[in-house]
Amino acid sequence: MTEPKQPHDALFKKTFSVVEHAAAEFRAVLPAALVAHTDFSTLALCAGSYVDEALSGAESDLLFSVKVSGKPALIYVLFEHQSSPDKLMPLRLLGYIVRILVRHVDEAKTGGARLPLPVVVPVVLHHGDDGWSVASRLEELFDRQMIEDAGLSELVPRLSFVLDDLSHVSDGELERRALGLLPTLTLWAMRDARSPARLARSLRRWAAAMAALQVAPNGREALWTIFRYIAVVADASVAESLSQAMAAAQSTVKEASMTTIAEMWTAQGKAEGKAEGKAEGRAEGKADTLRKLLTLRFGELAEATELRLASASEAELDRWVERVLTADSLHAVLGV
Repeated sequence: MTEPKQPHDALFKKTFSVVEHAAAEFRAVLPAALVAHTDFSTLALCAGSYVDEALSGAESDLLFSVKVSGKPALIYVLFEHQSSPDKLMPLRLLGYIVRILVRHVDEAKTGGARLPLPVVVPVVLHHGDDGWSVASRLEELFDRQMIEDAGLSELVPRLSFVLDDLSHVSDGELERRALGLLPTLTLWAMRDARSPARLARSLRRWAAAMAALQVAPNGREALWTIFRYIAVVADASVAESLSQAMAAAQSTVKEASMTTIAEMWTAQGKAEGKAEGKAEGRAEGKADTLRKLLTLRFGELAEATELRLASASEAELDRWVERVLTADSLHAVLGV
């Protein structure tokens, strides 16, 4: 399995490029008056990205066309990956919106078709550690006192955006949005995966939703998308929490989590071994992989087991990694 270079970007686009999922999110976060005047049956994904290449590791975006009050409009969604909010977000959004409008003008076949410009509704999806604590309006970035003293308020550009701050969305609020299984679990994973403590607290609550997603149409692939994201983003300590939460879930969900995390950790072990460039380095990487898998499957390891892993040959480790996904006991994995 080749992991995405930007797991946040991969999960965001995998989920919200689907028009039905995006529409559910918009209904939940846009102002009520705008929702009432929006014909979501006309919602369509537009091609292209407007994020600066240098910021592609910190941001992802999607643009949708839609009819509002029977007229063309655009909804621009920017997903900020950073753990803390960007103080210049309103300014960057202004630049992206200008690019969108310039493209609209350039693509219009006649001068008349260029005007009026379509309204662009900016939506920022944020999943930082401590919530949004900086400006959400462009005018807040200027010197307020100078603007008031010199009477410049009408000359200062204005822009605000719809903010979906996941860090402040509770489990109950997320459920009440009724987005559907995949969008809901996507937002949950984005909110909690980077915080071991928060993820540990919420895993059990969402196990039933994961079980339901598993048996939904195309649910297996969707569930693997969620688990791949958690496996890549979460702290290694997630293994124990995930094991505990999945113990009470359907076996299919437990196996999906095991297999996905096994793939991720096995890939990590291979990469570590390659970086070492020595047999010893490869064995250490595989032993670490196996240790994590065994802990996930059977709980905390005894000292004797730890010593056996540390002294095992590379061939033994390969054989045990293959067994761990199907074995029903620690002895079945490490037995001759």
